[in-house]
Amino acid sequence: MTMETVQYIVVLIVTLCISAMTLMTGFGIGTVLTPTFALLYDVKTAIFLVAIVHIANNFLKFGLFFRSLDKKILFRFGGLSLVGSFAGSLLYGTVDESVLKILLGLFLVVVGISEFLPSLFEKKIPQRYDIVGGLLSGFFGGLLGNQGAIRSAYLLNYNLSKEAFIATATGISLIIDLTRIPMYVWKEMHLFSGMWPNLLPVILIAFVGTLVGKQLLKRISLDRFRLIVAGFVMIVGLAFLFQSFS
Repeated sequence: MTMETVQYIVVLIVTLCISAMTLMTGFGIGTVLTPTFALLYDVKTAIFLVAIVHIANNFLKFGLFFRSLDKKILFRFGGLSLVGSFAGSLLYGTVDESVLKILLGLFLVVVGISEFLPSLFEKKIPQRYDIVGGLLSGFFGGLLGNQGAIRSAYLLNYNLSKEAFIATATGISLIIDLTRIPMYVWKEMHLFSGMWPNLLPVILIAFVGTLVGKQLLKRISLDRFRLIVAGFVMIVGLAFLFQSFS
């Protein structure tokens, strides 16, 4: 067995595990799969291929949960995320990202802790300030390539059911995917012909992971679900802080 085959098996295993978990968290598949794909491909190609897996899996998740979608949050937050994403993309490479990563990391850690220690964080961000959440989610997505954690942190501010949380987070993510991925395809169309044989099994494994995650979802309470999401939000925040100070 060649090293490339071993690395491809690693990609499949990671895809299965992370797709099951990200069904509940609302983010993470791109964050984890991109460095995993980088075992086999250059970073530019890895980002492109992960984007294809990401949107395919999002369509499946949305199909499973769309009946629970909160349309009001979707259109308001999703639209603002697009505006923020455009602004962030324009500023990409022109600002000091280290300071922004520190601020974002601290914000995500505080949001995560607030779910574990509700008695210390009785006051939530008023929902009337959701314009800030939408804009920041898109802005950091365009600037730093990470908007899912902010989106999930923001959605914790609502008393959504598990199914509504997943449907709404996935719907917002799809809006962004449908905006950015056509540009990737247009620029990197030449990658399709050679990559599809390796990419299709990864997409199918991601589907399997999502269906496994749906079964796991039935076994956990809403309170535990919120703690799982908060835990992953906090981990991403700590990762940003670690990157900034290392």
